[in-house]
Amino acid sequence: MISEKLIPKVMEEINSLSDERIGIRLPDGREIPEGPVDHRVVFRTWEALKNTLKDPEMGFGEGYMRGEIEVEGDLEKVLIAGTRYLNEREGRGNFSMFLFKALNLLGRVNVFKEKKNVQHHYDLGDDFYRIWLDSSMTYSCAFFSSPDMDIEEAQREKRRIIYEKLQLSEEDTLLDIGCGWGSIILESAEVYGLKSVGITLSENQYRFVKEEIRRRGLEGRVEVYLMHYVDLPKLGKKFTKVVSVGMFEHVGKENMRTFFKTVDSVLEEGGLFLLHTIGKVHPQKPSRWIRKYIFPGGYLPSIPEIITSFEGLDFCLIDIDDWRLHYYRTLKAWRKRFWDNVKTIRSMFGEEFVRMWDLYLVSSAVSFYTGSNHLFQFLMSKGVRNDYPVMRREFLRGFVLTN
Repeated sequence: MISEKLIPKVMEEINSLSDERIGIRLPDGREIPEGPVDHRVVFRTWEALKNTLKDPEMGFGEGYMRGEIEVEGDLEKVLIAGTRYLNEREGRGNFSMFLFKALNLLGRVNVFKEKKNVQHHYDLGDDFYRIWLDSSMTYSCAFFSSPDMDIEEAQREKRRIIYEKLQLSEEDTLLDIGCGWGSIILESAEVYGLKSVGITLSENQYRFVKEEIRRRGLEGRVEVYLMHYVDLPKLGKKFTKVVSVGMFEHVGKENMRTFFKTVDSVLEEGGLFLLHTIGKVHPQKPSRWIRKYIFPGGYLPSIPEIITSFEGLDFCLIDIDDWRLHYYRTLKAWRKRFWDNVKTIRSMFGEEFVRMWDLYLVSSAVSFYTGSNHLFQFLMSKGVRNDYPVMRREFLRGFVLTN
């Protein structure tokens, strides 16, 4: 039987770290703490409560998916409080770091498995992603340079910043590793008149981009390949600029150096490489719930791990940018569009899928809000470039964060 002494103590610790008062309701109707609270977690079954106490991440995640756990109030605020509590608790010992190291004693790249993992997430179908992404089908962090920007404008702004950092011109040949639905390779070819190539492991995305190339009349200027990045040298092409947006999270810690070696092999001397990835400041263990249900095989790299991965290669670091709060706003915008169309999504995939994806979107937003996750843009050149313009940060004084 669950210790009744443990639950009040846990709730007391959670509320000592929370800006708002959180409570729970047990399956027998008892409420802890008693009295009014801002948000309440309702456990429908004792099994769900036991699993959450035993393993908060998996227990809560799976219980919420199945409807055995409900939230009266704001799910985001509850997750923020829970995240702060878990971060505080984990900081008291080194077990989590021990577990992190143990989890990463994994083998070398398995291309078949990596392709299967990518398809698990991205091949849910264009119709699903079209419902809640912007019209360019961009599934990565946007940039909100003004507080009144919508997701459409913010995604265009993100791409504009990438083009500016890469100093694109019509003389360039651009490679996009993990090109998604092709927004960068298609738009850059149209705007700058350059030639671009994209690669993806998603058959769904590959077919979509092929059709867009034909529809936009970009044959001969834009190419897309269904291939793994390790096979890029087989194309026999060199590129002046390389970009990878939201793909590096799928590479895995054990394969990071292989990734950078591959980029080095296809990037021309003096060329520029921009890596846009979710990451950590310091190494942390990956989310088991996200890896099991959303991104199988996913791993969020830390700054030291990324930099160490290209040590000894001919890359010269130009800039590191952090868009953490912009990803928080991006996820909030996606979640709103998701719920604006939830009846359609429920008819396509069912209630458990809706609850799973809602939890994924909101928990991801919380991870950026609490500083657990970051969004980095690493800009580097192949060889030293002393002619690259010096960057000056612009303070976005109108950037207002609301949660």
